[in-house]
Amino acid sequence: MTDLKRQLEHIREKFRTSRLTEPDIDAALALIGTDKPPRQSLLYIQASSTHPYSGVVGISIYEEGKHQDALDEKGEMLYKSIREALDDGWRIVKFPEMALAMDEQNNYGLGYEFILERWR
Repeated sequence: MTDLKRQLEHIREKFRTSRLTEPDIDAALALIGTDKPPRQSLLYIQASSTHPYSGVVGISIYEEGKHQDALDEKGEMLYKSIREALDDGWRIVKFPEMALAMDEQNNYGLGYEFILERWR
């Protein structure tokens, strides 16, 4: 059940018992437009190791179906570690392929690539 539907059922009950107040209606109005389905955003981070605090060596962000700039106004990467991205609400959905790290002399991957997501 959506938050708006829940709030409207609450208002109906308060109306039936003559306890409806203006703030009840305001709360429902505030929910209008918030029932849009959430959209997935993806964050690809290449790190120097599998540790959450390891440094980021590459980053790509896809939000609203488009590639977004992953640099701040100073030209630095938005996240300096996996941990920073996790603290900002991203969730890891794919850990690095460890088979690529078996031989440091012949690494054919992009470092330790994490794929993270968040829903908005």
